[in-house]
Parts: sequence; structure tokens; C-alpha cells
Amino acid sequence: MERGGGGRGRGGVRRSSPMTMKWCPRPQSSIQTPPLVTVIADQNSASHYSNNNHNHNNHNHNSPKPYGVANFSSSSLSDEVSNKLTISETETETKTETESFVFDLCPPKLTPTTVLKPSLFIKNRENRRVQQRKDNVDTVNSMVLRPGMVVLKGYLSLTDQVNIVKRCRELGLGCGGFCHPGYRDGAKLQLKMMCLGKSWDPQTGQYTDNRLSDGAKAPDLPTEFNYLVEKAIEDSHALIKQHSETKNPQNILPSMSPNICIVNFYTKSGRLGLHRDKDESEESLLKGLPIVSFSIGDSADFLYSDASDVDKAQKVVLESGDVLIFGGKSRHVFHGVTAINPMTAPQHLLEETNLRPGRLNLTFRQY
Repeated sequence: MERGGGGRGRGGVRRSSPMTMKWCPRPQSSIQTPPLVTVIADQNSASHYSNNNHNHNNHNHNSPKPYGVANFSSSSLSDEVSNKLTISETETETKTETESFVFDLCPPKLTPTTVLKPSLFIKNRENRRVQQRKDNVDTVNSMVLRPGMVVLKGYLSLTDQVNIVKRCRELGLGCGGFCHPGYRDGAKLQLKMMCLGKSWDPQTGQYTDNRLSDGAKAPDLPTEFNYLVEKAIEDSHALIKQHSETKNPQNILPSMSPNICIVNFYTKSGRLGLHRDKDESEESLLKGLPIVSFSIGDSADFLYSDASDVDKAQKVVLESGDVLIFGGKSRHVFHGVTAINPMTAPQHLLEETNLRPGRLNLTFRQY
């Protein structure tokens, strides 16, 4: 669904914000690297970020400089792919031969803050959502958008969302974690991407065990993610049965066990042009095995259509905790994102995780 790089880019401007950087050895390189070192931007930068103040005159230019990842060495992007790419906000970065860029999804706050406990209303709402999921699907808010395409509104509880964010942060800080994909000529897409299970290359559209940019092995797909995906598909079958006369909803939306996931993070300026996902195996595509998408953080305006025409596309707002599933006859639907709605993430989620402003999107699939 929402990949980074080739066909799944974002739009915006380049800005500085605090980052946590570390040394990460390149697998192909025989050069010795020093032990793990963590470099944290100065407090002026942290205050600059947390206060959403974009006046760069206040930035301390004596602070440590972040590092970058080596350029992609694959062939240049096709015109079709390039047309889908836009840019989102990111951090300034540089490049060396043996250091890897590391992106902190939830940068630590360097100034003490008062964190309020969730209100009784939030706790009760959380309990209601958990109970709704146990009772299958909230049929009032969840929708069958078209045959084989379902959105489960508020399906992921706040607890699930917090756990997913923390797990993605942990994986993203390691080797094979979040990267900064770009063009062959060195131009960078201002988008953070991490692949689990297998690495997907935005320039070639191929899945490999190791990332082509630096040779890093893709982290394993956490089993707790698999459970949530398979449960969501199961509950979507119950919803389909309620909205159709079929006795076997798998004929409309097949089941699948995910073995790959593309994790993207992009900010309020992020965009996603209409496209189709077609880089999985021929068997997976022919069977119409679904793509399952988790939305966490700020909400997004999501478009879907039978043609790559924005004017003919339909729109649904995907909010934090929503799960979108499309497979079967809808597996090859055109889809994209026209807007990220800032400051719409659940406050309790931000308090528990310190997630950066923006949208975290996980798309699961079976290769």
C-alpha cells in the first residue's frame, strides 16, 4: 500500500529537528567501526522541535552533525514512479562511508514535562473499543467500501497503538531500521522507511533479504503484529457476511499470513499519489491476497479508485487506530493519500510515546 520511495513518496520542505544518531556498521565493509555511540542534539534543538518553532536562527550550530546513509546504487527511477514521489519534512543529514543514518521515531524530551494521566473518559472509551473488538466489529463505524475493501474504524486500541509505536521505534533505531531512500544522483526523498521480513527497494520495485543501499538485513516481522493482522482479517469476514449474502467471505476477501511489512513515517506535508501495489509475488497477486494497513498518529485523507484519476476517486478519512484491508477484486485498486491532517493524533498516544508529529503507517502483505 503506502510504500516509501518509488511510487510512495511524500511532499514538503527540508527542516532541522532533533535526532538521535548512532554508529551502525555496514555489512559489506571491512572497515572497523567503533563501539556503539549515541549522539543527541543539543537542548536548543530539542526545545526548537518540541515547541514547533521553525526559526532556525535559534539553532546551536556547534551541536553534533547527524550522519547519512550512502546513496542508492540501483538504476534511476522510471518516469511513472517518479511522478508519484513528493517530499515531506525531515532532518538535515550528511554522509560518510561507514556510518548509517538512524531515525528516532520518538525522540526523548530533554526538558522535564508534566504528563497527565488519561481521563476517565479516555479510559472508558478504551475499554469500550476493546469490548467491541471482542464482540467482532463495530458495525456502526466500520464500513465495506467496495467488494474486498473494508475499513475497521478505531480497531486498534490505544494500548495496541502505543505498543506498535514503541516496537517500531526499537526496530527503527537498529541496523536495517529506518532509512532515508533517495535517487541515484544523491537527491533524497524526505521520507523515512523501514521494511520488516524483506527489504523493498523503491528504485527497482524488488524485494530482497538485504537492503540494497547499505546491505543491512531487514528485521524480522514481530509475531505480535501478525496476530493483529490475522485477527483484523477474521473480523472483516464477519463484517462482510453482515453486508452480503455470501456464506464464505473468503471468496470476497481471502485470508493471508503476512511475512513482510513496509513501515513509513511522514509528516503533515506528506502526500501519496494514486498507484497500485504490484511488486509482490505472482502467486500472491493472482490470489488477490489482501494488503492490511494500520494507521497511527495524525489522520489522513485516503483516496481509492478503479482508475488513476483523482477527480473520479472516492475518499475516506483514516484516523489513528483504523485498519484498512483490500484484497480479492480490490487488490489492484488505485489508492493514495491527498493530505495529512496535523494535530489529530490521540493525545494519550503522544503522551505515552512522544511520537513525532505525523503519521505512522504499516502495510502488511504476504509475498
